[in-house]
Amino acid sequence: MPSRHRLGFVLAALVLFGTVGVSFAAVPVTAQQSDRMACAVCSSALDTTAAHDGYTLTRGHSKMVVDVAENGSTTWTAHVTIVDGVERLENDSYRAELVASTIARGQAVADPTDVSSRLEGDTLVVTYRGQDAVTETHGVLFFTPLHADEPIQPFAAGGEGTVYVGADEFVVRAPPGYAVRGNYGNATTTDDTVRWTGDAAGDSPVKRSTTLAFARENDSLWWPRVTVARALLDA
Repeated sequence: MPSRHRLGFVLAALVLFGTVGVSFAAVPVTAQQSDRMACAVCSSALDTTAAHDGYTLTRGHSKMVVDVAENGSTTWTAHVTIVDGVERLENDSYRAELVASTIARGQAVADPTDVSSRLEGDTLVVTYRGQDAVTETHGVLFFTPLHADEPIQPFAAGGEGTVYVGADEFVVRAPPGYAVRGNYGNATTTDDTVRWTGDAAGDSPVKRSTTLAFARENDSLWWPRVTVARALLDA
């Protein structure tokens, strides 16, 4: 027969773990969201969508350029060379349907609106506007669609899906009069552009903490301004 001390220990352990179990059960656990594409129509999502429609489409080189305006609006323009299957895209109705389905399948960032498409020879050109892609804080413009919130710790629950480039070349351009401030992983930067290309592009992921900052070119105090603004953005 177990001793009183041992029995008391067992009962205490059951109460403790029962309480902990209730506490853990009370925390809602959600799966991380699906991965997203900076350029869905530049990616394999385009081929896959066409295949679901019963025909073969083969992509060549692809490039997405995002132009950021001072008022926070963004214009996204993709150029995708079609090596095989371009004839089917001459049908305006089908092309529009294919582009819309591809954007949905690829979980395109920036919530595209005003989507339009056209053919220029063997190149598919897709243009749209991105909603809520830019946040202004203390005179600094932050381009946020590439950022992905981390899962909740210690449960590793929830969180946004990682953003993958999708295109062979992905470029974000600052508004006129603004300059890029900061370095962004394996992207290359100039005074007014951030560019992912080569090994940093295609199927490569974008660093989850990536939020691009643009400050006025003539702002001599840009470093403390961007530092404080970024801290407020992340708060």
